[in-house]
Amino acid sequence: MIVLGVHCGFNIHTHEPGAALAVNGKIIACCEEERYLRNKNAIGFLPNYSIRATLKIAKINFKKINLIVSTGITAKNYSKTLRKYFMDNFGYCPKIVLVDHHLSHIASAFYSSGYEKATCLSLDAFGDKKSGLIAEASINGGIKPLKYISSKNSLGNFYSAATEFLGYSDGDEYKVMGLASYGKPKVNLDQILMNSDNLWKLNSKFFVNQKTPFEHRYSEYFINKYKKYKRKNGEKITVSHKNFAASVQSHIVKFIKKAFLNSSKMSKYKNSICYAGGVALNCSAVKEILYSNIFQNIYIPPNPSDRGLALGCAYLGSVHLKDKTKPITSPYLGSQYSDKDIKKELINNNSVFKKPKNIYSLTARLLSKGKIVGWYQGRSEIGARALGNRSILADPSKKEMKEILNKKIKYREEFRPFAPAVLEEHADKYFNTNNSKIPFMNCTVKVNKKLIKKMYSAVHVDGTSRVQTVSKKMNIKFYNLINSFYKITGVPILINTSFNLKGQPIVETPRDALMTFYGSGIDYLVLGSYLISKK
Repeated sequence: MIVLGVHCGFNIHTHEPGAALAVNGKIIACCEEERYLRNKNAIGFLPNYSIRATLKIAKINFKKINLIVSTGITAKNYSKTLRKYFMDNFGYCPKIVLVDHHLSHIASAFYSSGYEKATCLSLDAFGDKKSGLIAEASINGGIKPLKYISSKNSLGNFYSAATEFLGYSDGDEYKVMGLASYGKPKVNLDQILMNSDNLWKLNSKFFVNQKTPFEHRYSEYFINKYKKYKRKNGEKITVSHKNFAASVQSHIVKFIKKAFLNSSKMSKYKNSICYAGGVALNCSAVKEILYSNIFQNIYIPPNPSDRGLALGCAYLGSVHLKDKTKPITSPYLGSQYSDKDIKKELINNNSVFKKPKNIYSLTARLLSKGKIVGWYQGRSEIGARALGNRSILADPSKKEMKEILNKKIKYREEFRPFAPAVLEEHADKYFNTNNSKIPFMNCTVKVNKKLIKKMYSAVHVDGTSRVQTVSKKMNIKFYNLINSFYKITGVPILINTSFNLKGQPIVETPRDALMTFYGSGIDYLVLGSYLISKK
């Protein structure tokens, strides 16, 4: 059976729309609207381009779809609205099933994990009038909700409000996470987010109910209580701002850990947990969970935020139709462009290019000489983090590389760290991974202090890195490149940052890659089999 999972923009908070297609329980394609629309997060948009992209990848006519599944179960008349959208745009609409936002988050994590049974946790800002869900799941028995968390007590809303309070925008939470390592958790936030017999409680005085996208989440009461820590957008960052960020991070980690402990108590499946929702993007918090050993196994999908809702919907639709679900074996589920497509684009742009015999060794030599390379291969990865198919790469051992990347290419804040991609078999030598594979770059880990000089520019100020372990099985081309670099330098690691400029989505097409290449300080670009230079 064929299922289309969609996540659509139906109010001012709905972001990261997309589509996923499952055929007989297997995910064939998963695409994010922002990549095609070129509008980061694509707030309020419908997944027009991503639906068509999934159909093109699967080579399926829309009228062959048996079922459409979407979140938005609490939205008024939403089925009717969706049906009209599909009839207007595709001339056909099969049966539509609406599901709970957090159930979809959990489905995206559990059914993609390959686990037979697991505890499950979703923590987010808002979704279908709730902010989280604790559940247990098994392949045979499905997902059993154990406890929903009210939207009034949203951990995601707490962190987002603090992000805006520090002068950043909704969606910039990762900046606060990076800044936190430069401060000390000296600010008491117990009056905002406090312990409760019901997990935790948010004090509503500190928040406003946003009616437009132009309102902040924090209230005047919030400002009055923490005025000395308030920062305007663009204002110079002070020690007080750093300490506030550190306090916010420390505070939320305490409650995330409490959620994991309570999940373990409530579920009968004690060994493994599947974790999703926007809060799961807080990789510094995941580090604390990893080292706590509350669970033996932790699985976070490559797209745990709302980017993964379409994936969860496709899985839930497969279960609804009694198809046997199959885990994803790779995060590379987006669109792909052939060497023929790439060459045509290069010629049209009068690019200087060649097709070397060994693209890996040549690229590795350039990287070893301090050059920065855009690396574009195969199908695009799902999620917010580039995982070796739409990446900007550099030598981590060069001390000046972080500053160069931030100033000449990414045009972003100097305090933000860069992530290392390491050959899987060398990971434990350089990082304390707690014997875990981390292929989706969703957890920071402690770095071996004796080896920091080999990856200086990929280590954050607190001695951690958001690592990606790279295997032959999951990405042979990226593996071959890092291995070629290892043979030249003795370092099995590359800096891997997303192929985009500040405020833009990750590049999707060869043309997007060329535009970013020519509009930044990237030295060389590899598109498929071709090497492009600026001379």
